[in-house]
Amino acid sequence: MSLKGAIGRARKRVEKQGYHIASLETRTRYTLIDPILQALGWTVSDPSQVRIEYETTDQSNPHRVDYALFSKGKPVILVEAKSLSEDYLPTHKGNMDQDRDTMKDAWKKLQCGKEIPNAPPIISWWRDLMADHEDQLKRYVDQLQSRSGYAVLTDGAYWHISDLAEETEDFHGKYLGTVNILFDTTDHCVEVLKILRRGRWK
Repeated sequence: MSLKGAIGRARKRVEKQGYHIASLETRTRYTLIDPILQALGWTVSDPSQVRIEYETTDQSNPHRVDYALFSKGKPVILVEAKSLSEDYLPTHKGNMDQDRDTMKDAWKKLQCGKEIPNAPPIISWWRDLMADHEDQLKRYVDQLQSRSGYAVLTDGAYWHISDLAEETEDFHGKYLGTVNILFDTTDHCVEVLKILRRGRWK
């Protein structure tokens, strides 16, 4: 399946089956994240390309990264996965379109750094996703001594990508892009996510 098709299918799954997917990381990974990685050229079932729950090198205090994507025997992309939040989902079915418009508007304002009065709960989820798990991802990067490749944080809808090779104050490197498959256009999602395609690392 093409990346565009995988993004479209993931969006429909959240909209139609989100209540089943939400709050369980395994369901999020299987139904949303894995298909997008597959569409990017990574064979999730092939451990020479993708290692699940990849253990870091510090055996005294080991950590496991959800996905380590390999090229030429080395991890080149680290992916930290979180469960889809129920905050993406409308409170009442009758308010679905209104809730989606509210969340989309808030997402655009967040991307532009604007104030968001009466922000929907999902805004807190996106902010907490980064704040709560930055230290966790930092440990992975430090223990794997990764100074090249990419670091990704995702809940299946929200994707945040950084370049580990770029030295900045941000622990996991230079910010490359953030998209949300529910609120950004499919073409924009493709443009950002394609930097994770396997062909870049061959």
